[in-house]
Amino acid sequence: MDFEKNIQIIIVNDGSTDNTEDICLKYRVKYPQNIKYVSTKDCFGPAHARNLGLNEAQGKYIIVMNGDMCLEKTALEKLYNAQEKNGTDIAICGFNIIDINTNQLIHEGLNNKFKEVEEVNGKNENFAYLNLDGGNKLIKKEIAKDIGFQNYDECQDEIFILSCYSKANKLSFINEQLYYKYEDNSNKNLKNQIQIKDLKDGLVEVKKLYKDAGKYEKMKNMLTFIAFTRIGMRALLELNINKNGELKDNIRDIMNYLDINFFEWRKNPFLKLKNVPRKKYWIAYTLYKYGFQQLFIKIYSKPIEKGNKLLIM
Repeated sequence: MDFEKNIQIIIVNDGSTDNTEDICLKYRVKYPQNIKYVSTKDCFGPAHARNLGLNEAQGKYIIVMNGDMCLEKTALEKLYNAQEKNGTDIAICGFNIIDINTNQLIHEGLNNKFKEVEEVNGKNENFAYLNLDGGNKLIKKEIAKDIGFQNYDECQDEIFILSCYSKANKLSFINEQLYYKYEDNSNKNLKNQIQIKDLKDGLVEVKKLYKDAGKYEKMKNMLTFIAFTRIGMRALLELNINKNGELKDNIRDIMNYLDINFFEWRKNPFLKLKNVPRKKYWIAYTLYKYGFQQLFIKIYSKPIEKGNKLLIM
């Protein structure tokens, strides 16, 4: 794919105080037709910056990148060709998640678990295990602009991607690892109570989008799986390790949240032993289901607190 003919890069400098602007302007001079540079005098946050970028987009498709993401050189061409060939709403390539502290591969995705074209109908349980980053997804611009980014703390990508799925009918999959993300999954990078509240609120808003689109019944297993693993498992561990509140109160609060908003988690087929790729999902699910949440916390918290185990859910 010819870069100068086909690709627009939009850089939004959200009030940086280093030499970011000098570097950006240098590249804009080199590629004036391809690089759009937008600068804000103050820092308004990532949602504002990303929405500015969406408003400047001129192409048919968009992809959202962060500083901890990178793509193989052929990724955009392959994603674009898949979209054009299959007439889909979103194209997704395989991904590698790298631990930023050790540079070790901690997770790789797709691995031939999807057909070239899949309908958004909730029938493939592997859909629930997809990463929720924007960097390996080429999205129709009208879908991305219709959804936009909300001002959530540390969960904008997750809410944005899940929301985009509610507007999509068909997806293209490229079973090649063309995208890399570097994550800090140590106990130094845990969500706080405000960030967890944002994720809880965001998932409820996502559920409303699916209901409005008439897709919730089809996609409820995926959404309840995500709510259970992100809130029931990971968030509860984070609250406990961070010593945020009493454990019994946190368990009661999270159980109430799940039972009120995603009550289907108790009978979710995606969480059955034969369907889960990691047994810890089934172990946690079983302990939760029978009221042994404190045992789950005891099993998983200690090795994470000691730094012997990554917090990956």
